[in-house]
Amino acid sequence: MDFGIFLSIKPNFVRIIESGKKNFEFRKYKPKKDFNKIYVYESHPTCMLKYIIYIDKIVEYPNKIDEFGIGNNDFNNGLKKSKYAYHILHLDMLEEPITLKYLKTMFNFYPPQSFIYENSNYELKKYIDKLKKVRIY
Repeated sequence: MDFGIFLSIKPNFVRIIESGKKNFEFRKYKPKKDFNKIYVYESHPTCMLKYIIYIDKIVEYPNKIDEFGIGNNDFNNGLKKSKYAYHILHLDMLEEPITLKYLKTMFNFYPPQSFIYENSNYELKKYIDKLKKVRIY
């Protein structure tokens, strides 16, 4: 499978993911279609599409996840509002992030409130596929 969704994530959480200290992304929902890639739009004040997260599994509470990682114990103990934990395998960074202005002008893309399937904006997906990326981990 090679399918993705677009998600908005706040910059402070993106930094923690980038550091490797956060190994799960927690969400209240799970898209109906299976996916293994998250195109990360880093929200205000950054306002750029900058990263691609690769995941391997989605864990639904009350199932448990690895206890090591920021937020993991809270998830395991039912203290998070999030019901789903997306396990982060790899993180790639776009060498040239895509600004919100460019996203709107060229692809009619607006930051998702929850998520957007990649096939709803095929031209943007093709554009991202051609960009150079750096593997963070």
